[in-house]
Amino acid sequence: MSEKQPELVRTEDLPEHFRAHNIAYKSLGSVGLGFGHGKDQYRLYDYPAPQDDETMGLFCEWHTEDYFNVDTGPHVAIGLRGPVKEDPHRGRGLAIGVLAGEICLPSNPGQLVPLFAGCPAAPGGPSFFIEDFSRNDGHTPVPDWQLSRGRHLPELQGHGVYRIDIHISKTHAWAGVWQIQERGLAGGSVRREYTFMNQVYCCQEGPGYSGTPGSPCPELAIDRGRGNAFIGSGFSDPETRSRVDNIYIAHWKS
Repeated sequence: MSEKQPELVRTEDLPEHFRAHNIAYKSLGSVGLGFGHGKDQYRLYDYPAPQDDETMGLFCEWHTEDYFNVDTGPHVAIGLRGPVKEDPHRGRGLAIGVLAGEICLPSNPGQLVPLFAGCPAAPGGPSFFIEDFSRNDGHTPVPDWQLSRGRHLPELQGHGVYRIDIHISKTHAWAGVWQIQERGLAGGSVRREYTFMNQVYCCQEGPGYSGTPGSPCPELAIDRGRGNAFIGSGFSDPETRSRVDNIYIAHWKS
């Protein structure tokens, strides 16, 4: 069964869309990533805890700039419904960037071991998947916190602009990505064009991820958070930069 392409509310139309549908939201501006030597690699956003029957969403635009110039596996993590300020790297959401389906062991460079299911083979490539950051504690096996198979995003490149939408409810998770291109028009005006790239959801198709969009996450991933959100940078070279702007967080009845 083919997947239905998700509907998009253009970034410039989001505030009016929220108001028209009586959706509570916050506009949070922008944040730079690849923060530099000795600086935090994430930004925590204080947001009220949604109710059990509400979905929390984050909408933003990612300007990749020179973020992928250094091949260190740079990626961005965005988590929602995390617990408290003292423990920000929690909740569920999206990992997006250069991710690998397998890695070489430092002790035996010729031996490959599985890493992120569905992502490109070593050394990896542009892709994304749904992650349970609450369970990723550095010890729990990857299959327990990778909530969807990875999907390749060959169009995700440096010096591009990408719209990211993430919806997280108590038992469901979904994310979609669009590429944004600006076209010059007569008179000096600019038209923004949005091209859908791909989507991931819990639980996605494939071994260990059977389901369709709208299927509930595994019981182990059921929400236990209190709200809040974070945007973070992982494995990036501190000399590179990217930024996320037009950030909106909202919640509505599921």
